[in-house]
Amino acid sequence: MDLDSMELVEYTDEHGKVRMFVVDGAMQSATYIDQNMRNELNFEYMQAFAKLSEYHPKPERVLMIGAGMFSYPKYLIAHDPDVCVDALDPDEEVFDYACSYFYLDELIRDYDLENNDRLNFYPDFGRTFLEHTHQKYDIIINDAFDGFAPATDLCTVEASRLIHDHLKQGGMYLCNVPGFTDIETGDFVCGIMKTLKEVFPYVYAARAKKTSSESNSMNYIVVASDTLETMAEAVDVPYADAPVFKDEDPDTIETTINWY
Repeated sequence: MDLDSMELVEYTDEHGKVRMFVVDGAMQSATYIDQNMRNELNFEYMQAFAKLSEYHPKPERVLMIGAGMFSYPKYLIAHDPDVCVDALDPDEEVFDYACSYFYLDELIRDYDLENNDRLNFYPDFGRTFLEHTHQKYDIIINDAFDGFAPATDLCTVEASRLIHDHLKQGGMYLCNVPGFTDIETGDFVCGIMKTLKEVFPYVYAARAKKTSSESNSMNYIVVASDTLETMAEAVDVPYADAPVFKDEDPDTIETTINWY
């Protein structure tokens, strides 16, 4: 994330004033400005993370890959007194920016986070962190992007095995994936699902949000689990003939990514 090119944009939606963090034209994070809304979720795809995470009966430890401005970790800590969150971002400065502009400092104060284990920040890439930690999680959430493109090193079957190995029994993996309203076999979301299906018995996709009313771009939340036998929000995705992404063949990933 190039913080030198960051921009803060403020606007108002139906719930109140919003401050949005934009880097190189890509929306990275947002927070409500009104005090009683600062730990609520503004982006629809993050609301989808929250809704789909309810399929886990009692998550106690969550890994957030791609902390952004800590919008989702703030929400989790404010709404679940039993959850601990490990948040990752390769840019160490995001923590200070989140404190300065996105009210993370208030969360730390209000929930005494300097004196407990409920929020831990690691300035690291998701895959590198997973390769070196022994910690296991109830839920792993992947929202790691480089501008408009997902972090491709987390898209391969090798990365999927690594993620699987760091989930507790009954754990869930959720991934924010760009796609289109009408999914075709060659789309990126199909490759992600086919790749995860090599490792997890249950893989689903749910629509999260349209990027704009004028385009057919769509965010999907892909969910993978060993135990989640049904998911009411799942949509049909024709991934049977999609490629399996592998470390040895990064070009296959690049050619199937759906750019906004």
